Amino acid sequence: MFLTEANVLHYLVEKRFAEVADVVSGRFTVHNKSRRNLNLGVVAGDRQYLVKQVRKWDADGRASLEREAGVYWQARTNPALAPMAALAPECHAWDPLNSILILEYLPAHLEIYDLADRFDPALAFLAGEAMGCFHRTMRDEIHRSLFPSEIPWQLSMHETNPEDLEEQSAGRRELVGAIRKYAEFATALDALRSEWRASTVIQGDWKIDNCLVPETRDRLRLVDWEFVGWGDPVWDLATLLQSYWNFWVVRPDQHRIEEIRPALRAVMNGYADREITERAIRFSGARMLQTAFEHLDKAESLTAEAVRLMQASLNILTRPGWAAEQLLGAA
Repeated sequence: MFLTEANVLHYLVEKRFAEVADVVSGRFTVHNKSRRNLNLGVVAGDRQYLVKQVRKWDADGRASLEREAGVYWQARTNPALAPMAALAPECHAWDPLNSILILEYLPAHLEIYDLADRFDPALAFLAGEAMGCFHRTMRDEIHRSLFPSEIPWQLSMHETNPEDLEEQSAGRRELVGAIRKYAEFATALDALRSEWRASTVIQGDWKIDNCLVPETRDRLRLVDWEFVGWGDPVWDLATLLQSYWNFWVVRPDQHRIEEIRPALRAVMNGYADREITERAIRFSGARMLQTAFEHLDKAESLTAEAVRLMQASLNILTRPGWAAEQLLGAA
């Protein structure tokens, strides 16, 4: 079954998460919040859910959502994963046949990405602090067997053959082809891959799009746990940093680096591990390639935004000292 805004009511009624009476009383609403997957925010009377279904019906897409469902189940049943349960939304149900998750909806929370003051250093500090605490409390070796341990494929993007990406857009194939043409990408990405040190549980997609805060702004919640694994904490930190930098890279006429720099420094201060800074900057260059890839989901060719992201990635990868000075204001 493929969910839509029109049929999600019938699905929820069948699963006893809603009642037809909610519609009659005017207390049933649906808000489409889709991104990579289908996300429907549903209010059914006094109950509220985020209904999530894989949008691309293939093995990889279904496997990623199944992984996320497993994360929620483990966080709920394993006391050792309490730090994860404190960050993630609660899962009400998992339907493996239809690849549908019914999650806790957080209507009183807003994504940092959507806030008018998204570059507020206090918010950035909160995100960095939550991440640092999570990484430090999830280092126990008992967690290694619970999660997959994989090196991000972005660190091997220069080895990917565009012809093997038949199901991807022409724009994505063109991006991979362009990366393969630059020897500097191969050298830098090979070096990062050799430095990968798996030492804790990582969320895998810790960007400000996935960071939610309540009106009080005193707690961080994190959504989209599809890429959780046993990995190098630098990947989460690099992901968060580049999610801020992207505003400047993609739209430099709207967002000046001087406007963003205080938030970048606040992230590092909140994370509270200065030894990781240099690695985080270089790894953020690789993570920026993934952002470019995501931008080209349905593109027929390389876009100006993707080109800027690729160029920024190359600059960061090959000139990390310059990047530290320009982006963090640090030598």
